[in-house]
Amino acid sequence: MSDGVTQRELQDINTEFSRLNLQLELCSLSHEVKRLELELDESSRQMMTAAREQLSSGKRIDDERLDELTENTATIR
Repeated sequence: MSDGVTQRELQDINTEFSRLNLQLELCSLSHEVKRLELELDESSRQMMTAAREQLSSGKRIDDERLDELTENTATIR
């Protein structure tokens, strides 16, 4: 058994932190939309719903998909 952390484990940890940060960003965005009583267009609502579902599914999300979800969130903001 190895005493150190493998590159794969480090990558998985980094990906998980990115996933959690994106989940927090979506929660923050949702809160701002409600607080400011804004109305999002249909495509923005669909992007947020899809992102929430994927992030909370418990399934592994690859880095490319996380990047895409992050860009979608930035576009909505």
